[in-house]
Amino acid sequence: MELAGVEPGNRVLDVCCGTGASALPAARRVGPTGRVVGVDLAEQLLVRARAKARERGLDNVEFAEGDMTRLDVADNSMDVVVCVLGLYFAQDQPSAVAELWRAVRPGGTLAVTTWGQRALEPANTMYLETVAAERPDLDLDLDLDARHATIWGRLDEPAALTKVFLEAGASVPTIVQETMAHPLSADDFWTVVLGSGYRVAVDAIGPDAADRVRTALRLRMEQERVEELIADVMYARARKD
Repeated sequence: MELAGVEPGNRVLDVCCGTGASALPAARRVGPTGRVVGVDLAEQLLVRARAKARERGLDNVEFAEGDMTRLDVADNSMDVVVCVLGLYFAQDQPSAVAELWRAVRPGGTLAVTTWGQRALEPANTMYLETVAAERPDLDLDLDLDARHATIWGRLDEPAALTKVFLEAGASVPTIVQETMAHPLSADDFWTVVLGSGYRVAVDAIGPDAADRVRTALRLRMEQERVEELIADVMYARARKD
């Protein structure tokens, strides 16, 4: 929210908002004269987001079910549009950015956060290798040799992210990169698996195979003494002239 330049009185749209990890800080920043709208496809996540807002006494934020590729938002209506770790879910990423850009008013900002080259490593690669060993027939878009294994597509370099912005008709973004380390156990990582895009594989292989993957993954993480995850993150900001 700081890098996006969210200020008191702003109208903010948070797309792929989940349970409000970015929408709620935005609501605190815009204050009583501003407004935040969070949009996500998953109604269950929105239920939790609304509960969090009530617990924090934030009545300047609302959450609505919606598709990032077809937003129910007027053109040029938002001071800041934010999409945190959600763009890679779009099959046509330039079209998704174009839809976000459409909602930004002249003088406003589009801010997009994506993973860099390391996304929750080394557990990310360990998980995908374990799933592949269990179900070698399952296509998870693995690129293990390049150490960029993901199941959500790649926007892991500034040039690739900039290209998407330009193909969408948006301005050239300013990109800030950051690397973070998160202490996390094997069991904690499985919670991440079940609550994120990783779950695509869990649902595909079925409960029995998923139990075997969880056991094998826990054993490997413990044997290799994995006690933290490394995440490279890119924050892209583009101002609309």
